[in-house]
Amino acid sequence: MQSLKDKLLKAGLVTEADAARASSSPQSSNAKREGAIPKLPPLPGSPAAQREASRAQLELDRQIRSRVLEVQVPVDAGATTFYFVTRKNKARRLDLSEAQAKRLEAGELAVVERPDPGQIEHALVPAAVAVELHKLSEKVVRFLNHSDVKIGFDAE
Repeated sequence: MQSLKDKLLKAGLVTEADAARASSSPQSSNAKREGAIPKLPPLPGSPAAQREASRAQLELDRQIRSRVLEVQVPVDAGATTFYFVTRKNKARRLDLSEAQAKRLEAGELAVVERPDPGQIEHALVPAAVAVELHKLSEKVVRFLNHSDVKIGFDAE
């Protein structure tokens, strides 16, 4: 059985140069690639999709944790109690100095979650950083009194 190339050469319809050029063209390699099944994204709810979502959440948590650790303001323990609401709608309090409580109320500081492995802690950060974190994840900021974003109380 002869190949199509051999038959075309024998009939004189193509020359050796044409046959060599056709066999080295990218079309022949594309034909091989077309036969391959493309890699499709995982179906929603499948274990592969869950793994992908988990991997994305871990990366987001890592970014948030590193940013909070870079800029967090140490809590000055004091007599002023500051209450805020957690993600699970539980009231949590921080015992702060009067100066830090005033900075929170004035919108200079914010309370954010710091997703540590195995637990979620809360930290004080500058308001500008809290606005950045709010853009990454709306759930991470627990209290912010800023002109652009108000979180943690009824903003009227």
